[in-house]
Amino acid sequence: MQQDSLQWKSWRTYRECASSWFYITVAFLLLTIFFLLASATDDRLFNEISVWSKPFKFALSFAMYFATLLIFARYLPLGYLRKGMGRLIAVSITFVALGEMAYLTIQSALGEASHFNSTTSFHALMYVLMGIGATWLVAAPLGLGWVIGRNSAKNNPMVLSIIIGLALTFILGGGFGGYLSSQTNHWVNAAATDANGILLFNWATDGGDLRVAHFFGLHAMQAVPLFALLLPKQMRNNTASALVVTFAVVYAAFSVHTFVQAIQGQPFL
Repeated sequence: MQQDSLQWKSWRTYRECASSWFYITVAFLLLTIFFLLASATDDRLFNEISVWSKPFKFALSFAMYFATLLIFARYLPLGYLRKGMGRLIAVSITFVALGEMAYLTIQSALGEASHFNSTTSFHALMYVLMGIGATWLVAAPLGLGWVIGRNSAKNNPMVLSIIIGLALTFILGGGFGGYLSSQTNHWVNAAATDANGILLFNWATDGGDLRVAHFFGLHAMQAVPLFALLLPKQMRNNTASALVVTFAVVYAAFSVHTFVQAIQGQPFL
């Protein structure tokens, strides 16, 4: 039994069906406000931008991640996230995200790097643990995608977009992230600074930046379903599904292109 009969227009429904994801989404949104205020009052810099820039971006990204999963929850069987494997996935990714955010925030408060930091055995260990945690954050939702596909009506374009989006996030986001973590920094033939980078993202404009492809890979889980959502509701399912697949292929090709750009030392813009 799916959750289609529930009144999903109310935020209370989302809170009741996936409470951990609901509250952590709110928590991360509040953190983005805190980090914005901190960056406005704390003039310390790291890589020539505010020490609070990275935690702000991560908090916003985590908020989008859990808000997206919260929306996907409506396609899961009723009560799936409250028991068994569903509960394990829901709770585990919540704690992994909180742990990563906590360490990143502490390191930023200290004015020290959280990523690419091997200055001590402790920091090297934490970086490895962050990598394992990040892998789980893109791998665990694949299980949700499988359950959604198994329990949903066949030929549903939105369901197809969710499954493809989660798969691309794992393959592209995880793959580009793995390559990125194996490097000593995210710049390729660019000045080792985030100053004067692309607004908000701080991506390098004078050389390659491996964060670009990683970003687009990670957000496939939002991009593909959003495309499906924007398709006309009166469109036939077969046509809509074909367009979803086409968009996913183009999106994946674009993401790979930004990766090739970066490793060749070319700026995204």
